[in-house]
Amino acid sequence: MNQQLLKKLIMIVIGNLFIGIAVSFLRLSTLGTDPFTTINLGLSNFFNLSFGVYQLLFNFLLLIIVILFYRSSIGIGTIINMVSIGFVSDFFVYSYHLFFENIELLVVRIIMMLAAVLFASSGVALYITPKIGMAPYDALAFVVEKVTNRKIPFAIARIMTDITCVIIGFSFGAIVGVATVIFAFFTGPLVQFFRIKVAEPMLEANNEEKLTPIPAHK
Repeated sequence: MNQQLLKKLIMIVIGNLFIGIAVSFLRLSTLGTDPFTTINLGLSNFFNLSFGVYQLLFNFLLLIIVILFYRSSIGIGTIINMVSIGFVSDFFVYSYHLFFENIELLVVRIIMMLAAVLFASSGVALYITPKIGMAPYDALAFVVEKVTNRKIPFAIARIMTDITCVIIGFSFGAIVGVATVIFAFFTGPLVQFFRIKVAEPMLEANNEEKLTPIPAHK
């Protein structure tokens, strides 16, 4: 395995770890979650399954759709994302409740929510920049764009899928709150910021090291 591929894999693993931590913070803050987490929390409670198990099953269903219509988006990053985030989130939420009581102070919940936004934005930037696979849910808007022959562009398709997830999740008892709105409006710009300032320079630094000539010994 060459160094560039290894660096990409490390970025994907760290990125998904950050996203899992972000989802944990959102669940603990009870101030709302991102749209995909919202539908998974609502339906996992309805079917009496753990969040991690249900999200994995739902990801497999979405993966089938993506394989049929947008296979080029699938890679090792897809598998890492769909398998890891739900279980990482379950682990941190379970660990917290094992040692602490429910969070009562609003200020602490707000801090956790804001930390979740930063963790999620930086995590998404790290995992998508290597371009070796995206999450089935992230690819779903591209599928809608493709099957409608671009009559529904990606941006509109993503809004449609997010709104659908929020409505379904809320209908099954998931919390929709201020965090849901923040994720809808602010994570996009923050992801772009972390891609430009952190993720892309990490990959470029590796390329520059390869191109730097080794000085000859005198």
